[in-house]
Amino acid sequence: MKRGGQNGFSLIETLVAMTVLAVSATAILSATETHTQTVTAVKDRTVAKWVAQNSLVALEQGKQPATTVQMGRGEWVVSVDRTATADPDLDRIDIGVAQALAAGVVLARLPGFVDVTRRPVE
Repeated sequence: MKRGGQNGFSLIETLVAMTVLAVSATAILSATETHTQTVTAVKDRTVAKWVAQNSLVALEQGKQPATTVQMGRGEWVVSVDRTATADPDLDRIDIGVAQALAAGVVLARLPGFVDVTRRPVE
């Protein structure tokens, strides 16, 4: 019996192709996961910055900002450090914002100055 031309792929060729596909899929999944983590981190830092800005505005209006804030599908912990300056009418404010689930990791810091002669808003 005479053997004709070879039809299809050999087992080795198929295994090599599957290996290349598996390595490519792993690389794509890894890149996608890294991108998703980066986007989430940027979103979290942005919301934390908004919380810090809102807290500074509250202080500028003579109000005491909340220590915990609900914003952007999350709960945020706000810390305010107030320091006197050489000008008796100004205090330096340093606001730190962290997620409630990871309170030790500050995602946003915002410095500012507040007029201490302003009366609290009723």
